Amino acid sequence: MKFSLLLSLLLIAASSIHAIVIQPRPTRTIDNEAILTKRSHGTPTVPPYRNLAKRDVEDTLSMYEFWADACNNNDNYANVAVSGINNLWQTVTSTVYCGNGHVKTVTKTVTAKTTATVTKKGDGSSGGSGKNNGSKTSCDDKCWSTYLWHTYGYGISIAQGFTGIVMMLIGVYFLVFGFSSFRGTLAVVGFVFFALMTWIGLVNNEPMYGYPHNEIVYTCVSVGLGLVGAFLFIFLYGIAIYFIGGLAGLFLAVFILSWKENLVIQIQVARICFIIGMGVIFGILIILAESYTVIFCTAFVGAYLFILGLDLFIHTGLINAFLSIFDGNRYHKNIYILRMPVYVMLAFIIFLTLVSFIWQYYWNVIKREKQFGVHIEEKKQPPGDEKKC
Repeated sequence: MKFSLLLSLLLIAASSIHAIVIQPRPTRTIDNEAILTKRSHGTPTVPPYRNLAKRDVEDTLSMYEFWADACNNNDNYANVAVSGINNLWQTVTSTVYCGNGHVKTVTKTVTAKTTATVTKKGDGSSGGSGKNNGSKTSCDDKCWSTYLWHTYGYGISIAQGFTGIVMMLIGVYFLVFGFSSFRGTLAVVGFVFFALMTWIGLVNNEPMYGYPHNEIVYTCVSVGLGLVGAFLFIFLYGIAIYFIGGLAGLFLAVFILSWKENLVIQIQVARICFIIGMGVIFGILIILAESYTVIFCTAFVGAYLFILGLDLFIHTGLINAFLSIFDGNRYHKNIYILRMPVYVMLAFIIFLTLVSFIWQYYWNVIKREKQFGVHIEEKKQPPGDEKKC
């Protein structure tokens, strides 16, 4: 009975259903631009100059050692990190620029280890964040020798000797005659300012393997444009006088930054603002207190240039502070390490500034009662030469 009832219900249902139609839902389309946009926001593109990222001081010193060994034909090359695969070897080829157009290719076979390591000089700590955490860099005698080689090379080149002599002569002029000679001082300020700006432009745009005849380019172009600046400043003295304060403020800012390894201000933007601000402040001081400001500016610029020129002969490493500030070339690796010879050079800048300031103030202001600038004196005619009415 139940079975017959169930069968009859199925027959009635089958007779009432004519057809079943399955209608597929339309496929969702995606715009090609949306796909490209989504992919572009995925994994970031690897920068093309990944190997040129800034290293910490110890890594840079190790790199200096590798460059020194390569350029001096030594076999004691620095260790090179390779892939961490057991019992394999790898041939590493590096191109090293040894300066003044000399390039060397170094090929070395390195055995891989389970864990890739990088040899560092210093306290031997590993896995740091790449920062010194305020501590001084540990550098032994070999490290210091390599550091000075990277800065000056071995011995004194012709370009270094010429630059050092010119800087020392300019320094002596500022120390002794900076206030007493008006147009001469403006001409020397123009020469130094234009030569400095030219050098900054050249060093920041230098190719990876240097200019053709590198030392000649730096010397001749800087001196040539410096002479142009000297000629302009002689006649444009109404504007040039403020560059005395601007140049002194620039060098004073560099001097202040030099009292700490890797500079007192390590943020580049803040450093630039500090240097420009010091130049503007001293330019304004020329207006407010001309005689005292000019005496101090010429004394300090002379002392700084004299000591910086002397550093090109005695190789203390002081110039690396200057290079660390103004050399932003991505192919150049500059670091600044403080040792006792650098402290002595900085102290002598202060000493020479004080001696020159006292001398110039006594001789020009007290003794001669002289002011800085162009002075036109009216020539008085004798009473007998006056025209009679």
